[in-house]
Amino acid sequence: MAKNYYCLVAGLPDILLGDKKVPFTSIGLRDMLSEELAERDFSMVQALYLPFDHSNLINIYFEQNKEFDPRGNYSLNDLDPLINKKQLETLEGSNFPDYMIRFAELILFGDDEINSVDAEVKLYKMYAEYLHGFSNTFLQNYLQFELNQKNIFAALTGRKYEMNYEHELIGEGEVVEALIKSRSRDFGLANEIEYVESLVQIYEEENILQRELKIDRLKWEYLNESTFFNYFTIERVMAFVYKLFMIERWTELNEDEGKKMFQQLLSELKNSFEFPEEYKIRHGKKK
Repeated sequence: MAKNYYCLVAGLPDILLGDKKVPFTSIGLRDMLSEELAERDFSMVQALYLPFDHSNLINIYFEQNKEFDPRGNYSLNDLDPLINKKQLETLEGSNFPDYMIRFAELILFGDDEINSVDAEVKLYKMYAEYLHGFSNTFLQNYLQFELNQKNIFAALTGRKYEMNYEHELIGEGEVVEALIKSRSRDFGLANEIEYVESLVQIYEEENILQRELKIDRLKWEYLNESTFFNYFTIERVMAFVYKLFMIERWTELNEDEGKKMFQQLLSELKNSFEFPEEYKIRHGKKK
């Protein structure tokens, strides 16, 4: 039976996307929740923080020289067994999720060379499988929402630049099939995905920062709708965690960071797709 957290949820502050100040950080929130939540519920909350560990691993493996993100569940020292070949070979009884160990083995011992973008996609796929293991409807639905957004944007980019994008899509099923085969504006998904038109309109936003902000607004709305009847449950807590991540992202995003984000998104776009020679990112298609 699901546990209710009446006092905890009632004590969470009202937050809005765009807030510049919140009473605590996501790290502080995690520390607090570790004392308030049942063990299984807290393990789900910890899972929400794993993408920060993913970023730290990618940063280390591919020597990206980015600042270590302390929001991950593991410190730099904690990650040593996933970075050092000798430690990984003798690793026993670790508290890492199995998929992170398998990913480390792929990077450190794999025969095929892999770039950072492909590594991120692979790690995300493994993470998605891990989240499904919790058998939590909220987690599964929100994961599907994120997958749909990523896949639809990949398909729109491939369509825009007339490139093969099938290998960029994550997962399988009717939605992925439609993204591969359909030539209609919304890929014929209006009945399957009620927010597909919103995503198409967001993609058409030329200002990349505004596009990212609109994506987060859509995520925020989705979180509100998907937890509307979850008054004092772990789902309401997890939605709050996701929202706090978004607030932190935009609070830290000054003008210089905005330029860095633009360059990062542009770099990811270039690395994800093999552009035909007649295309140039900066100027569009050659006449």
